[in-house]
Amino acid sequence: MAQSSKNDSCIVEMKNITKYFPGTRALTEVSLRLRKGEIHALVGENGAGKSTLMNILTGQFLMDEGEILMEGKPLRLSSPQDALRNNIVLVPQELNLIPEASVTENIFLGNEIMHGGFINSAASRKKAEELLNLLNVKLDVTAQVKDLSAAYQQLISIARALAYTPKVLILDEPTSVLTNVESDNLFRAMKNLKQHGTAMVFITHHLDEVMEQADRVTIMRNGELVEEVPVPEITKDEMITRMAGKKVQQLKRVRRNVSDKIFYEARHLSRKGEFSDINFCVHKGEILCVAGLVGAGRTEIFKCVFGITQSDYGARTYVDGKEVTVGCPSTAIALGMGYVAEERRHDGITPGMSVMENMVLPSYGRLRKHGLIDYNQADSLADKYITGMSIKTASRDTLIKNLSGGNQQKVIVARWIAKGVRMLILDEPTRGIDVNAKGEIHTLIRNLADEGVAVIVISSEMDEVLAMADRIMVIHRGRVSGFIDDVDSTTQEDVLKVAFQ
Repeated sequence: MAQSSKNDSCIVEMKNITKYFPGTRALTEVSLRLRKGEIHALVGENGAGKSTLMNILTGQFLMDEGEILMEGKPLRLSSPQDALRNNIVLVPQELNLIPEASVTENIFLGNEIMHGGFINSAASRKKAEELLNLLNVKLDVTAQVKDLSAAYQQLISIARALAYTPKVLILDEPTSVLTNVESDNLFRAMKNLKQHGTAMVFITHHLDEVMEQADRVTIMRNGELVEEVPVPEITKDEMITRMAGKKVQQLKRVRRNVSDKIFYEARHLSRKGEFSDINFCVHKGEILCVAGLVGAGRTEIFKCVFGITQSDYGARTYVDGKEVTVGCPSTAIALGMGYVAEERRHDGITPGMSVMENMVLPSYGRLRKHGLIDYNQADSLADKYITGMSIKTASRDTLIKNLSGGNQQKVIVARWIAKGVRMLILDEPTRGIDVNAKGEIHTLIRNLADEGVAVIVISSEMDEVLAMADRIMVIHRGRVSGFIDDVDSTTQEDVLKVAFQ
């Protein structure tokens, strides 16, 4: 393990941190050193303990053993406010903005610019624009956040963190919803912060970004420190192997035979301001990947397909050749559809319910016995998928909010597999998921398709699209730009050409 050449360059040291939760030890004597003006990547599979370690550094959790030093002095953190007072700021993976508030109000929430006992609105708007300019973002700072895309909301969250003038900035999957251009702007801002001495923790499953942007990397596995190493001294493949504790099978394309029987067809789907004249079909057993830039309208189209929103007049939809009207999600579910939302925290999980309850929610109807829910059957169903999908949880009764993001995603996918859907829509199914778990999700998707389920995958990861798709549907500015049938010989550049044609 590489040692620091200058002790005084270390702004934060976490020494031998141990954390217990009921029934499990989440961290075992983990140490982390953060230097001024350094981007320090923190990597590991979902459930490795990365979030728990950062929750301790930001005052969300109290450590059970160990110590934290800041600039050589003991640091006691009993609340997130303590961390903010010490200029330790987290940009969480899951968006936590107030939809009805403006861009400016969200950026300075709890950190308002005051004058004479009142919020200085003019100064706040000016400062908000300056912070967004650091990210090369041009926005109306008076606009409501609910009217902006997930990518813009992520950038607003980063601007909010910058408003605290952080000494330590923790970025948890910051590029997961950003385009390449937006990611490049963020990386430029990070390099600027480096020059001003900011220490950054960069948590990401995009290991190419680690290799290109980080100075040092700490690898975790099963709540323990595996290694801390300068990035130039490790390869991407070595990182993956040490994260997993074994050699991980890399993403490979599998050529599949697809039925010519159409399960679902949409004609002339339109929704003012979102998308226009969408026509497509998906076959039984087909994996249809939907590509396009962030903000192209992909999510909006498939929310309409699932009945979350309604198409304008004139649209027609068919299931198994019969015309149907999908006026709400319950109708879609009755027709055999399932939907895994992009924002799992807001639209996927029910945080106050257990893993079992979240998994069997749509299946309660068939788990009844004499009019009552058969919980023995529900428990057996949950245990089957916890084991079969390698879901890391203390038990089926653990609250789902206590699971890592990747394991939450597995529970949501298991929900629809257990339900026995005939068509499954997955919006960014591997967002924020480690390499190993990503491979498991891909295998699940292929297995579903092999069983005849029509699968629609919306993904911004072009490698994933090219590896998974039987056919690609490209969306640009709310319209279908085209379809790619011969995926075997298709490149990322080919997909972009279709988008902009």
